Amino acid sequence: MKNTVIRKICGLLFIFLLLAIRPESASGLTGRININTASVQQLQELPYIGEKRAQAIVAYRQSHGPFHSLDQLVDIADIGEKSLEAIKPYLTLDTGSPRENSRNAVTFHKKITTGPGDIIVLPDGRYFNTLVDYLKTAEHSIDMAMFLFKTTASPGNKPALVVQELIAARKKGVDVRVLLENSGYDESLNKENESVARKLRKNNIRVFFDSPDTTT
Repeated sequence: MKNTVIRKICGLLFIFLLLAIRPESASGLTGRININTASVQQLQELPYIGEKRAQAIVAYRQSHGPFHSLDQLVDIADIGEKSLEAIKPYLTLDTGSPRENSRNAVTFHKKITTGPGDIIVLPDGRYFNTLVDYLKTAEHSIDMAMFLFKTTASPGNKPALVVQELIAARKKGVDVRVLLENSGYDESLNKENESVARKLRKNNIRVFFDSPDTTT
């Protein structure tokens, strides 16, 4: 579902990363999803599937039992031979993999390499796991722009997890810079961003605020 993850990150509107990472860490998809155990949410995050096909796959599985071959997918409306070939690399019938039921069993990357000054715009819908993976593999620098950086103490709070990864990267020697919104009218936004800025600065991360008079 487009923008699902973005809506869950408490108003996080955009992230741009300038990363110098190992080329092999951006080599593409790693791991596969077990088609017989995957949820609709897991399936819809795969390339070429989406919400409608994910629902149809799970409905077919519930009606006909476990898949015995990935070729059975062509029995589902809207999945033809070409779609099947595109989807196959991301699915498996293997029940022996300890990662088969993990939401993080699949990491999404475009096949890219980065260098100084390159900008990667992370895709909607599944960008959080990709973001965390890039933060973990950054070796030289991270530049991040955030509109609202609202963290909470709740387990699994995604902005808080991003803060943890930024701090971890800085401790590894990565140069981390963060640009935050400075609103001329929304004091609650400013309060949240200033709170995160203090925490980041305590961990030797450079934090900047934009001008309220400038649209970014």
